[in-house]
Amino acid sequence: MAFGSDNTIPRKQPRFEVRMPIKVSGIDKGGNYFSISAETVNGSTDGMGILLDRELDPYTALVILIPRGQCVLQLQTEVRHITPFDSSKRLIGVKFRKAVVV
Repeated sequence: MAFGSDNTIPRKQPRFEVRMPIKVSGIDKGGNYFSISAETVNGSTDGMGILLDRELDPYTALVILIPRGQCVLQLQTEVRHITPFDSSKRLIGVKFRKAVVV
């Protein structure tokens, strides 16, 4: 059984290690717009974990772009948890809200 970030609430779907470059945009904790390159750490059918150096609030909306050939998968997501990763980055768990291929 897979568990959430606090190890007490079971996840609906297990996460699998998936590392790929992505682009993330949104509004950080200070109210500043950002659009930066990032990397995924894991993923499931419901969401993914990404590494960011930005401070975010839970439930913040983020747009994630995943290039695939000549198309781009655009994911509208919501921050569900934030966990310190190292001295400069945080592991941001996001839940998928809507996906569009552009």
